[in-house]
Amino acid sequence: MTQRILQRGLWTLVLATVPLSALAERRSTEIEALNEIEALLSCNMLADQAGATGRGAVENVDYFRWSCTYDVPPRREISVEVMPLLHEAQARPVCRSAASNRNGRWTGEWVGNGALAAGRCIISVPAN
Repeated sequence: MTQRILQRGLWTLVLATVPLSALAERRSTEIEALNEIEALLSCNMLADQAGATGRGAVENVDYFRWSCTYDVPPRREISVEVMPLLHEAQARPVCRSAASNRNGRWTGEWVGNGALAAGRCIISVPAN
């Protein structure tokens, strides 16, 4: 990453060139809540589930309706080979462990190839 610093009087401006893939995706959704605190709690829960870089922000749209926005870093999905998987109850802990070992999140998708062949977990990892 390259940086240029422009100074003029008391103001300093730092211009940075950042690759487009490093920018976060802004997501927005509407939620229903009785008040701003409840809306913010729900928004932060959604942001955490999506792997957001920070906390969510809410804005009142209408009575009991709020707009929730948060930034999610770019991600990509990969397929990871794991032990043989026969059913979802078996895949759940194996795939979650494989995802956490790669700093990712399990998407909930898996492929079982029988008792003797390796299974595959689909996980979402950071794009960089």
